[in-house]
Amino acid sequence: MTVGHLFEQYFNRHVRSRLRNWRNAHYFWRVHGGRWAGVPAASVSRLDVQAWCDELAARSPSASTRAVDQLSAVFGWAIRRGLFGGPNPCAGVEKHKIAARERFLLPGELRRFCAVLDGEEPTLRDFVWLSLLTGARRSNVLSMRWEEIDVDLAVWRIPAEKFKNGSSHLVPLCPDALAVLARRKETVGPSPYVFPGRRPGQHLKEPKRAWQRLLRRAEIGDLRIHDLRRTLGSYMAIQGESLTVIGQALGHKDPRSTMVYARLHLGAVRHAMERAVGSMRG
Repeated sequence: MTVGHLFEQYFNRHVRSRLRNWRNAHYFWRVHGGRWAGVPAASVSRLDVQAWCDELAARSPSASTRAVDQLSAVFGWAIRRGLFGGPNPCAGVEKHKIAARERFLLPGELRRFCAVLDGEEPTLRDFVWLSLLTGARRSNVLSMRWEEIDVDLAVWRIPAEKFKNGSSHLVPLCPDALAVLARRKETVGPSPYVFPGRRPGQHLKEPKRAWQRLLRRAEIGDLRIHDLRRTLGSYMAIQGESLTVIGQALGHKDPRSTMVYARLHLGAVRHAMERAVGSMRG
């Protein structure tokens, strides 16, 4: 049996029926399938995978790690289902370390960003504002439906089938977020989506060109839409909110996902340092 046969079984019997993010596996095979499709699964060794990993890492360490993880998932599933005798050739491969992205809008950038944002066309303006004010993932904001919004309770319930960790998530809506939603309600008509797409029955797609235009106007570089989510979490940490509260706000299931904000939780550290300096001065 070739790796291509294993992937076909894995994709049709597992990914499509059990996983929400099936497009990740589809993208993996579209990019890397040519390398592995015709290779007999039993002939793949750890050294083969290591060489492939190192080759990919020369261009992108993060892409290399994701690719090896995906190939490992294919072999792991095949072993569990008795389609492949093992061992998993990805086990023991030395993957390349990925530094956690820490980018968020600094105070000076945030002022410029907001000033320019208010002059943007309404759909982009409201989409970006809601992304920033809720800290929600891009895909969830783009597909936000009116039926998910409870104005009286000021909450947005993201259904489990749409949320990354597989459970529903309640997002508190601050007054500014409710004001944006009220503005949207007046303009979108009968669409079930807060951000309707160009085609009936579809929601807005990622506004890539409009986002780049916004960044150029604000003179800001290296900022992704996902960094708006990190911006909210970062300012919560700067204001002294606990990592537990930040994790709950962002819907983190694993506390380790919230640890990136620990470096900004400096209130107690600053107070201790100021006391120490005061004692040194006598």
